[in-house]
Amino acid sequence: MTDLSIYSQEFTIGSFDTDWHGNAKLTSICNYLQEIAGNHVDQIGQGMDDLNHDNHAWVLSRIRIKIKRPAKWKETIRIETFPTGIKSLFGARDFRIFDAENKIIAIASSYWLVVDLNSHRPIRPHEVVKNMPIGNYPEVFERELGKLAPLSSDAELIEEIKIHYSDIDINRHVNNVKYLKWLIDAIPAETLTEKPISELEINFLHELKLGEQIQIFQEQDDEYHLSCKITSKTTGKENCRAKISLNNLK
Repeated sequence: MTDLSIYSQEFTIGSFDTDWHGNAKLTSICNYLQEIAGNHVDQIGQGMDDLNHDNHAWVLSRIRIKIKRPAKWKETIRIETFPTGIKSLFGARDFRIFDAENKIIAIASSYWLVVDLNSHRPIRPHEVVKNMPIGNYPEVFERELGKLAPLSSDAELIEEIKIHYSDIDINRHVNNVKYLKWLIDAIPAETLTEKPISELEINFLHELKLGEQIQIFQEQDDEYHLSCKITSKTTGKENCRAKISLNNLK
């Protein structure tokens, strides 16, 4: 009998998923996480198509990922994912990423909202998601994913970007991974080469749509920690905020 409380899938790192050092991009890893999460809820019978019948949808609200070592070009990795229960308005799901020697090279935790597509407001997940199989797997982080603190008024405007057609996903808004891409690209390449990202935590606050103009703000907490946010110049809303930790390779 298939254990529906956990799901596993392998991915081989292609050249299109690597940076110029031959390491898997963090954005590519996050794409894998979203893909496997979707495959798992499809298997359970609580996927996007299932929820859409009642005009509901899963929406990623918070994610934290910690890289112990980067996956390399042509390397095959295995990702495990499992739901860890209901946290207030969120359905929680964790991930473990293994190399060929079955060593954990990255971990991640995510919080998902169930949203009513008519009102665009979240609803309590236990009203929609019933009988979610929960296994006896320890959560990958000790603390829950909380609300990140806002940036100070001294945060520096790094870049302005207009949202284009290729930024929009099947839900007709900007895909979550695009936010990560913009935040990472706002960090100088020299910094990322000397101090690659070891951990990233992000809160998604408001959706972005085609044609909006966004602003990326950043402030240095210390030498190895950044706080960032994206706001829409078009609507005036804050769309996400993030904390990024850099590796000390010295």
